[in-house]
Amino acid sequence: MNKKGQTGAIITIVVIFALICMLPLFFINTIAIQITYDGHHTGTVTAVETNGMIWKTDRVYFKSDAQSSQEDVYCIIDDNIKRQLEEFAKKKATVTITYDDYLIKGWNYCDGELGIITGVVKD
Repeated sequence: MNKKGQTGAIITIVVIFALICMLPLFFINTIAIQITYDGHHTGTVTAVETNGMIWKTDRVYFKSDAQSSQEDVYCIIDDNIKRQLEEFAKKKATVTITYDDYLIKGWNYCDGELGIITGVVKD
C-alpha cells in the first residue's frame, strides 16, 4: 500500500472512531427517564432567569414560604409559562406550579433543577 492509501485508511478509521464515540451523545438528548409525574408545589416565585452559553435554559427560583431561606429551582421550557411566572414574581403572588422530574434529561434541556414546570395556577 502506498503512502496515499495509508493516509486515506487512517483518516477513514479516525472518522469512523469519532462517529462511534459521538453516537451516544446524540441519543442522550432523546433519553428521558421520568421519576415524578404531576408534582405540585405552592409558594412564591422569587426570580426567573436564563442561563447557558450554547443551550439557553430558563430557571425559576421558588419559595414555599416568603420568610424561608430555602429556595427550590425549577426549569421552564415553555415560553408562555415563563411569561406567567415573571408576572407572578413581580406581583409576589402565591401560585401552585405543576412539574415533572426526570432522572436523565437531554443535554440541551435543563441542568440540575428539581423538575420541568408544566403548569402554573394562581391561588
